[in-house]
Amino acid sequence: MYYKKIFSIRFRVLLWLFLAGGSGCAAQALRQEPDSIFTLPEAKAKLMRSNLALLAAYYDIDIAKAMVIQAKVWNNPYFIFNGDMFNAETNSWFGFRKQYVFQIEQIFSVAGKHTHTVKLARLGVAMAEKQMADVLRSLLYDMTAKYSLLASSQEKESLYRQVLASYSKLLATAKKQLDVGSISGAEAVRLESEYLAVQTQALQNHNQYESALADLRTALRLPEDTVFYVSQYTPIVAADFTSAELIEQALNLRPDLQAQKLNIEYNKRNLKLQQSVAVPDWKLAAVPIDKGSNYTQPYTGLNFETSLPLFDRNQGRIQAAKAGILQAGAQYEQLENQVRNEVAAAHNRYKSTIDGLAAYKEDFLRRLEALHGAAGENYQNRNINLLQFIDQQRIYVQTIVQMIDMKQLYIDNVNELNFCVGTNIIE
Repeated sequence: MYYKKIFSIRFRVLLWLFLAGGSGCAAQALRQEPDSIFTLPEAKAKLMRSNLALLAAYYDIDIAKAMVIQAKVWNNPYFIFNGDMFNAETNSWFGFRKQYVFQIEQIFSVAGKHTHTVKLARLGVAMAEKQMADVLRSLLYDMTAKYSLLASSQEKESLYRQVLASYSKLLATAKKQLDVGSISGAEAVRLESEYLAVQTQALQNHNQYESALADLRTALRLPEDTVFYVSQYTPIVAADFTSAELIEQALNLRPDLQAQKLNIEYNKRNLKLQQSVAVPDWKLAAVPIDKGSNYTQPYTGLNFETSLPLFDRNQGRIQAAKAGILQAGAQYEQLENQVRNEVAAAHNRYKSTIDGLAAYKEDFLRRLEALHGAAGENYQNRNINLLQFIDQQRIYVQTIVQMIDMKQLYIDNVNELNFCVGTNIIE
């Protein structure tokens, strides 16, 4: 598309401005030699290796897998020893040789408790994986937004450096002209005032640059003294997408929606588990040796125990599990409606930004650049007066800053669209 050439030209111009930039208070605040240069793919790779929030989400998966291991194991058997501690007839203590009992007990889960517990734990693993994917999606979205803000601040930094250098040269010339009476004191003050105004804008932008740099360092776990430049291009997409197509993709791909769908299955499985819990477990016990405490010597027996479900039939937990299914269904319906509206709104903003970006036509930017390049010389040659010179400088700075902001807005809209759909629709 034709505005792809716009940014190719603008990149070359701003690169030249950066290389040719002079001094200035705001310009000197930025270190001249960066420690490293990060492209967006490199930053994403660094994020996936180093971000602590993402590492914590990975541990959630490990914890969920450990719960599957725990759910699979059987109950431990019980070993019971019963011996004679005090015999009143013989007035003796610890007569184990005359009376003792060995017993082994094992609890058996019935009605599918063990199976339902294992399946519930496996659903927990699947949910943890989807939640981890959603954490990654959110982190990438947030980091890309910070990256875009850093890139635009960096681009403005180069612009302000060049403009401040131009003003510095004019101020030096104006001082000499003021000394010999070629210009009035009011004109020199007006020029210096405009220089200070641009310098204030540059400092405000630099503060934004420092904040974005700090946020990106935090996300990538970089030392606090690390300074780097970013290398960002503007993605241009010829093909258009319909909202219906994007919504359909989002409903199939969004990990938060998939996790909520699994939550419904989790609650259904939990209901089956709670219904099975209402059926009492069985306890089988073997008495291989019983000396001195039964009707026959020695005694070998078998024991069976189970509770009688007269009062506690797990009614409350079953009722709660049924309510959990309805709750999960309502939450899924709410999230699905939210996803539909998010995708539609992001798509509309994306299309609007394309139209705004296309307004910065190549011919207009070329004429603006030529006007700006000749402004200083025309002013010194008195072809234009001070107010005309300041007006041309303001128009140039304002237009370029607005174009940088529009480009950032476009990139942010692309990032938002990818985030809402759940995959990289636009790289």
